[in-house]
Amino acid sequence: MSRSPTGDSESLATILQEPVRFQDIIDEKSPGGSPVTVPLFRNPQAMLLLLTRAIRRINPTAIWSIAYSIVFLSSAFGQETSGGIEPRVAQILSDKCFNCHGHEEPEAGLDLKHFTSIKAIRDESQIWNKVLRRVTKGSMPPEEAPELNDYERAFLAKWIDGALHDINCTDAAFPGHMTIRRLNRLEYQNSVRDLLLLDYTPAASFPGDDSGYGFDNIGDVLSLPPVLMEKYLDAAEKISRQVIQAPEDLVPAETLLEINQWKLKGGINTNSGSLTFYSQGKAAFTITNDSADDAIVRIKAVGEQAGDEPVKMSVFLDKRKLGQYKLKNHEQYETVDVKLRLPKGSHTIRITFDNDFYNEQAPDKKNRDRNLIVQSVTLVRSAISGVQPSEMHKNFIFVVPKKRAEEEAAANKLLSVWTSRFFRRPNGDNEVDRLLKIFTEARTGGDSFERSMQYALQAILISPKFLYKVERPAPADGTPRDLTSFELATSLSYFLWCTTPDADLLQTALKKDLQDEAVLRAEVKRMLSLSKSDQLVENFAVQWLQLRPLATIQPDPVRFVGVDQPLLSDMRRETELFCREIMRRDQSVLQLLSADFTFVNRRLAEHYGLSNKPKDNETFLRVSLVGTERGGLLTQGSILAVTSNPTRTSPVKRGKWILENLLGEPPPPPLPDVMPLEQQELTGSLREKMEQHRRDPSCAQCHDLMDPLGFALENFDAIGRWRTKDSGIDVNASGKLPSGEVFTGAAELRNVLLEKKKDEFVRCVTEKMMIYALGRGLRYEDQCAVNEITRRLEANDYRFSELIFGIVESPPFRKRQLKLEK
Repeated sequence: MSRSPTGDSESLATILQEPVRFQDIIDEKSPGGSPVTVPLFRNPQAMLLLLTRAIRRINPTAIWSIAYSIVFLSSAFGQETSGGIEPRVAQILSDKCFNCHGHEEPEAGLDLKHFTSIKAIRDESQIWNKVLRRVTKGSMPPEEAPELNDYERAFLAKWIDGALHDINCTDAAFPGHMTIRRLNRLEYQNSVRDLLLLDYTPAASFPGDDSGYGFDNIGDVLSLPPVLMEKYLDAAEKISRQVIQAPEDLVPAETLLEINQWKLKGGINTNSGSLTFYSQGKAAFTITNDSADDAIVRIKAVGEQAGDEPVKMSVFLDKRKLGQYKLKNHEQYETVDVKLRLPKGSHTIRITFDNDFYNEQAPDKKNRDRNLIVQSVTLVRSAISGVQPSEMHKNFIFVVPKKRAEEEAAANKLLSVWTSRFFRRPNGDNEVDRLLKIFTEARTGGDSFERSMQYALQAILISPKFLYKVERPAPADGTPRDLTSFELATSLSYFLWCTTPDADLLQTALKKDLQDEAVLRAEVKRMLSLSKSDQLVENFAVQWLQLRPLATIQPDPVRFVGVDQPLLSDMRRETELFCREIMRRDQSVLQLLSADFTFVNRRLAEHYGLSNKPKDNETFLRVSLVGTERGGLLTQGSILAVTSNPTRTSPVKRGKWILENLLGEPPPPPLPDVMPLEQQELTGSLREKMEQHRRDPSCAQCHDLMDPLGFALENFDAIGRWRTKDSGIDVNASGKLPSGEVFTGAAELRNVLLEKKKDEFVRCVTEKMMIYALGRGLRYEDQCAVNEITRRLEANDYRFSELIFGIVESPPFRKRQLKLEK
C-alpha cells in the first residue's frame, strides 16, 4: 500500500478500495479452498475490520475523521441494502456478469448493476426469472465470458430463486392494487351492443389501443388522449340518435290523398286531374290513423277570381271546421297548411268552396266566373306518425309517458335503470338527479321528450363511470379489502365476456354475495356456458398466440401461389375453434399441445392435404389428425405462417415464439448491429447458414435456445404445408436444447414439451391468462396465486375450468390492497 508523505499513514482512498478477504471476517472458504473476496462497499463488516487496521496504521489525530467517514458510509450502505444482495452473490455478479451487463451499453439492454436490493430484484421479477433460467441451464455467462464454476452456479441459482420465490404463502398473500382501467375499443363496442342492442363499430375512427405484456386491456397503458375523448363525444351523439327516435331526427310522413279517391258533392269535377269547384260543393276523404298525433293538411290550390272578393275555401275534420282560407292569386298556385290534432281512428277531411260567383255580363271575360281549383292534398303526419318504434328505441324507452305531466316521472324511472346498467352497480347519491336536470333543461327549452332523453344518454356514455372500470380505493392503512359484489361482477364479465355484466349477473350481485365461492363458481359456470364466452378465446387466445398479424402478413405471391387473406383468415378461425373446443368441453390445457384433431373448411383442408374435406368454405368441421403429421397448436397454419418470413420459414421466429408463448422464457432482443440473415455472406442450406451465424458468441447464447425449437418445425413451410425437401435439399428437423433434450420433428418436440417442459408450459398459460384477467402485469407477490393455480390444475387433470376457477378465486382477482412502504 502507498504511504502518506509523512510515511506514517496509508492513503484513505487506497484503504477504502481494498478488497477484503472474506475468510478474514468469518473464516469461510469456497469448496475449492479459494478465498472469497468482497468489495469493501458491499461489506459493512469488512469496513469495520478495515477501520481496525486503520487505527493501527494511521496517525491518531486522523482517527476521528476517518471513523466518521467510515460510519457515514456504513450507515448509507445499510440503508441502501436493507434486504440487500448477499455479499457472495454480489461478488459473483461483479466478477462474472458485470463485464457484459454492468456498463453504460449493456448486452441485450440488461444492466444488472443497478439492482442493489432484493426489493429491486422482486420489482423486476420477470428479468430475474430469465437470469435464473439462463444460469440454471448453463447458457449464462456465454462461452467467451468468465466461467461460473459448479459451486458458484449452484449458489447463485439458489440465491436468486430464494430472492424471487421465498414468500410466505400460508399467510394472506398480498393481492395488490389495480390501476383504474379504461375500456378498450372492443370492450366499448361490445358494451354498447349488449346494453343498447346497437352494433356500433368505432374501430374505424377510434385510435388504436396500446398493448402491455402482450394484451390490449392493461390499465397502465390504456390512456385517454384528447383525440379519443373527442371520438367518445362524437360517438355518444351518434349512438343516442340511433337508439332513441326523436321527431327532430325523423323525416315527416307524407301521404298524398289521391284526387280520384275523394267523394264529391255539388259543383265539382276531376276531369283535369284536379278538384275543380265550378260551383259551391264539397269534397271528402276518409283516413285511418293508428295513433293520435299532430298533422298538417297541405293543400295546393288556386282561385279563379271574379267579383269583388277572393276565393274562399274551408277545411273540416269530421264535423269540426278547422278554418276558412282566402286564395287571392288568380293564376299562381298557393300552398295552404292546415294544422290539426289527428286522433286515433277513422276520420274525414272535407274541403268546401264557400263563395261561388258568376256574372255573364261582366265586360272582362276573365272576371265573369269565380272558381276553386285544388291541384293536390297531402296529409303530413308528425315525424313519428306511422313509424313503428325500433327495438332499440323500445328497449331504452320502456316507459312511455302519455301526457306532458307524466314525462319527468318517466324520465326519472328510465335514467335510474340505465345509470345502474351502464355504471354496473346501484346508483350513487345525486347521479340520477344530475342526469334528470339535463333532461329537464332540454325539455323546458322546447326539445321533444325523446330529444331530451338523447342528451341524458349522451351524458351517460361519456361518463368515466362507464368508460372506466371504476373501483373503490383500497384502505389507506394497507389492510386488504374484498371487492364488492358489483366490482367482482364487472371483473368477471370483462374477463370472460369482454363486455358489461348482463342483467342476471347484476341481479346475482344484488341478491347474493359473489364473494361466496359457491355463488361465484355457479355464476362462472353459467357465464362459460353462454356463447359470449367465445370472446375469451377470440381475445385472450388470439393475443396470447400473437395471431393478429395474420391480417396484415403477405406471403410471397410467386413462391406461394393462391395464398390470400381468405386462407389466412381460415387459419386464424381454425385456431379459434380449436381453443374454443378445449374450453367448451373442459378438456386438459395440455390438449393445446397434444390434441389429435382440428377444425377446417374445404379450402383449409385442401391446403393441408387432408382427405376429409367439408362441403364448402363456410362450414368448419372437426376432423381427426390421427395418421397425419399434425397435432396441437404447433402445426396449425396460423402459428406457422405468423412465425415465418414472406419468402421462407424462420426457425428463429418459431423458436422465439415457443420460448415466449409456450414456455414463458422470452429471449432478449437481438443486438442492434446484427444484420438480417439474407444480408450476411453465408452459404449452404438454411440450417448451415444459421450454424455459421451462431459462431458469433454474442449471438450463440440466444440462438442455442431458439434455433433447435424452430428447426423441429422445418417440415412445415412458411404457409404451413408439409414438406420433406426445401429447395431440393432434405429437410433436417433435428434439434438439441442446451439442457440436453434431443428431438427430430414436430411430434418429438411436442413430446419433449409435454414430458420435460410440462410445468413450464402450464405455468406460462396460467401467467398469461392471469395478466389478461387482471388487466395488469404480474408482480412478485402474485406467484403465490400462480403456484396455487398450477397445483390445482395438476390435481384436476389440468382441466380448463380449473384454470378459470383458480384465477377468479385467487386473492389478486378478488381483493385489493395498498402496499405501504416500510
